[in-house]
Amino acid sequence: MKKKPFFLVFFLLLLLFSILVYWFRPENVGVENTDYVQQKTGDHTSHSLEPKGSDVEQIPSRNSKPEEKISNERWYKDKVVILNYHHIDRDSNKPFVITPEQFGEHLQFIKEHNFHPISLREFFTFMQTGVTAKENAVLFTFDDGYESYYTQAYPLLSEYGYPSAAFVIAGRLRDTMDRKRENMTVPLAYQQIDEMLASGLVDIGSHTFSLHEHKELDEWGVQKAGTEPVYLEEFQRAENEEEYRSRLFVDFKMSKIGLEQLVKKPIASLSLPQGYKSKIVIDSAKEAGYQYVFTSRRDVVKPNEDPYSIPRFDVGIRKVGAPQLLELFTKVKMEE
Repeated sequence: MKKKPFFLVFFLLLLLFSILVYWFRPENVGVENTDYVQQKTGDHTSHSLEPKGSDVEQIPSRNSKPEEKISNERWYKDKVVILNYHHIDRDSNKPFVITPEQFGEHLQFIKEHNFHPISLREFFTFMQTGVTAKENAVLFTFDDGYESYYTQAYPLLSEYGYPSAAFVIAGRLRDTMDRKRENMTVPLAYQQIDEMLASGLVDIGSHTFSLHEHKELDEWGVQKAGTEPVYLEEFQRAENEEEYRSRLFVDFKMSKIGLEQLVKKPIASLSLPQGYKSKIVIDSAKEAGYQYVFTSRRDVVKPNEDPYSIPRFDVGIRKVGAPQLLELFTKVKMEE
């Protein structure tokens, strides 16, 4: 008789446990399994609080960006495509000026299509060895040294972590206050160059000292590049070879010395105004101490390329967008 209370209590506990198990079964709490469950009614989708499994439907947050599609395509190896720019300005209609949005489109294209920007220093290594550390190598260069390189290009390039090189006209560089008193397309300031150099993403080269400053003419009044022989109006004759060589050497050397004092590094490269070159131009560049000369000849840089005739693609113009870049790189790939 003493065992009856024990069995009665045991029976009541068992009954209570059965009720609890029944009440909390999955079908009674709206969960069909222990993994993630998606219930759809019409166009509406509801989700449990803790989704699991490989078939989870991701819901992007309001601030999240769409997933980027990055290609792993190999376009070329042990070659470099140099993309050259000049000025970035949203309001200018000049041919060698692009908008910030257009430049951003170029950078996104480079990223999405598996191209790898390299620094000017890495490019020099390629010129010496014929080998690139990365496939699909590209080099960004900017001629003239306008302030827009600092205010527009450099911030965008930094977001991507992309290096670039600025070929500056040394005679145009100014202190910040001096530039504000001059009526010209604003050039870089010394302080801006110092800041960019400190980032490790920027290298500096020469774009002459002042051969962009004057509209040089020949004897027929036709405008010429500053590196071409010019007509001496004062003497009513064309300059002779000795005068021509002297003018080029002095300019090239002044630019090199001035920039080296500014950046505290050797300046090994020269970008020619309007890409004009001749034997005398190259001889003068060598004599002034340059090891690499960049032109406007459109081509890919290959192993064993002539270091005094480096080709580039001028893409910093309004008509070049992502479709034109795709066409350019497709042609390069077809030549592999």
